[in-house]
Amino acid sequence: MEKILCFRCGGDVPADQPWCGYCAAPVVAVPPPAPPASAPPATGPSLSLGPPAPVVPRRGLVLIALMVIGVLLMSGGIVTAVLRVSADSPRAAAERYFGALAAGDATRALGQVASAGQFDRANYPLLSKTALGERRYRPRDVRLGDDTAAGSQFGTEARRVRISYRAGDRTVDQDVVAVKEGSAWRLRLPFVLLGVVGQRGRQVTVNGVALGAAARATAAFPGMYEAVAAGNTLLAESRATAVAQAGGVVGLVAPLQFGVPELAAGAEQDIQRQVRTALDKCATSRQAEPAGCPFGLNVPGTKVTVWWSITTYPQVSVRTDSVMWFSGAAVQVVDDGAGRVHWNATYTDQAGTAKSQSGDSAFRINGNAQATPTGIQVSLI
Repeated sequence: MEKILCFRCGGDVPADQPWCGYCAAPVVAVPPPAPPASAPPATGPSLSLGPPAPVVPRRGLVLIALMVIGVLLMSGGIVTAVLRVSADSPRAAAERYFGALAAGDATRALGQVASAGQFDRANYPLLSKTALGERRYRPRDVRLGDDTAAGSQFGTEARRVRISYRAGDRTVDQDVVAVKEGSAWRLRLPFVLLGVVGQRGRQVTVNGVALGAAARATAAFPGMYEAVAAGNTLLAESRATAVAQAGGVVGLVAPLQFGVPELAAGAEQDIQRQVRTALDKCATSRQAEPAGCPFGLNVPGTKVTVWWSITTYPQVSVRTDSVMWFSGAAVQVVDDGAGRVHWNATYTDQAGTAKSQSGDSAFRINGNAQATPTGIQVSLI
């Protein structure tokens, strides 16, 4: 049986079969050559190298052209369909997601996240274009591994894709889970849990996004994170960087830890001045136990009056490595133990006798200081 060539895949197809059995493309049969036309009478000597070329009728040419165009269109449709099927896969969803992150396109990246419309993005400020604003914040050199079964706990078909990428100067390995949403694959929460520790009451930004002063954990796109705790009147500015790392049951976490802060310029001198002023104010009191003061007397009687005089002022220092139980924003104010006060007390004892007594006592300062909108506030105890 006569066979013809499929112009799409190159397969041999029987001449009476309209479709290729290999690729399903329509087959165009080449029409038999038309009989040669009779040559006109020669009018003079001529040079002939062979029989005249066959002439195809004009209608035949039109039909062939239309059929070839149909083959091309059909082939293009088949190729497009194959590409669409190939693109709709767990690995392709991961590739689109990380490609959008590399381009700094947060909206397009969230378009690859399953159920993205069900959470309030206002609660997750790092899932934004600003957080991807600098190229160094974004994942790069992304490598996709094979997808494997992710288990049946997701309520739909799910596959796990192993991702490797560079963030900062480190390589991060991250597994993402792709789930079927209708006919499309989307990634299930392909984020990193980011925690900020050690802000100590300072305003924090991560990748240029404001997170406030309170300790918090939030979701972020994969990448590198640069945090800044803005300086205030008490504490100097601190910086921290992090990339994702294994976090056990919560997947990947990125802990941004500022460490022990440094005092702002002039803060310790301000605190020492305030302590001296507060001690002098305590010494003007006539009470046996002045409120908010580091010294006092327990006088067993009534009509008590005490005159105070500080004889030795302690040397005061500030510890930023300790956290006060009532506020992480406060620092501890301590002394060298040299403080001493002289006192004179008058009182009436239980028998109604007026008495007086004097002496010297040591006192210690174990206070705190914290930043306020108007400056540093110091407490002696």
